[in-house]
Amino acid sequence: MSEPLLHVDDLTIVFPGGRGALPWQKLPDVRAVQHASLVIDAGDTLGLVGESGSGKTTLGRAVLRFLQPDSGSIRLGDFDVTGFGRRVPTAYRKSVQVVFQDPVGSLNPSMVVGAIIAEPLRIHFDMNAGAARNRAGELLEQVGLQRHHLDRYPHEFSGGQRQRIAVARALATEPDLLVLDEPVSALDVSTQSQVINLLERLQRETGTAYLLIAHDLAVVRHTCHRIAVMYHSRIVELGDADDICERPTHPYTDLLLASIPDPDPAVQKVKSQRRRELAQGIAGASGRAPADSCPFAERCPHALDVCRESFPEPVATAAGGTVWCHLHTSGPQLGGRPVSELSTRSNAVRDAVAREAVAAPDV
Repeated sequence: MSEPLLHVDDLTIVFPGGRGALPWQKLPDVRAVQHASLVIDAGDTLGLVGESGSGKTTLGRAVLRFLQPDSGSIRLGDFDVTGFGRRVPTAYRKSVQVVFQDPVGSLNPSMVVGAIIAEPLRIHFDMNAGAARNRAGELLEQVGLQRHHLDRYPHEFSGGQRQRIAVARALATEPDLLVLDEPVSALDVSTQSQVINLLERLQRETGTAYLLIAHDLAVVRHTCHRIAVMYHSRIVELGDADDICERPTHPYTDLLLASIPDPDPAVQKVKSQRRRELAQGIAGASGRAPADSCPFAERCPHALDVCRESFPEPVATAAGGTVWCHLHTSGPQLGGRPVSELSTRSNAVRDAVAREAVAAPDV
């Protein structure tokens, strides 16, 4: 079995606390990422999902080596990323590129598109001006734009077109890994689908691996081979995209899925009830991430005493993934089975809807 392209192992990132209201006060440190582990194979896509503040972007910035982790390791091919000194090798910058959430802020407004895309070509391939411009034109055509767009400024394009330009710039270095940080969240729905389809086509053509950071499980399921669910600094579930979306084994994953609207009124009724049950208590993560307990214990309707005392060990799911939840080792002892097997009112409603659908006469 071949080695994974990217291997993140037991990664922890802590931001030092700032000053309080009084000069001698110091705020507690912020645990942004705690003991996170994941792998991405060459040519695959891993979706990293979770609500705002869960630590997704911080983990992505560590992979890009924009910040130094406090502990753990990151390896990309032959690169020991956490072993870099103060200077990151140019070869690593060539192997890993990023597409940011905001295409307006990521493109230099004073440069024409041709110069924006040609810049990495000159740095990493030492191309002359003519060769760089020609290659920039090819990249624009690859992402669905035209060569005459080379001489325009970013403000002359729509949001979707600007994101295509950002993708073209990222692909200019022929990277092994592309970190996509919420690449479609700032776009309208129709443009989102166009950019997602573009990214899928480019992956087939180039073989580039993707780390897709997002909060929309519907988008991630459509795009990714595997999904890692992150909540309040911790990865709580990891596995095949279809398995996680069809048979979630962690209550937080179940909550994310219940938050996706459905056009079928009967299905939406079940989802709304499920969401109310799973979102009881606190509306979101409060305070700083706990160091030793489960961060979802405050919100979880199935929380046990042990959930507030220690973070669970990983458990293999029936579908071949991994879940970090005491429900699989204590209390109901799910043992890797879907969390939907726990008795709740929404499950009863779901079963009733299913029975009615079977009993309904054909029209």
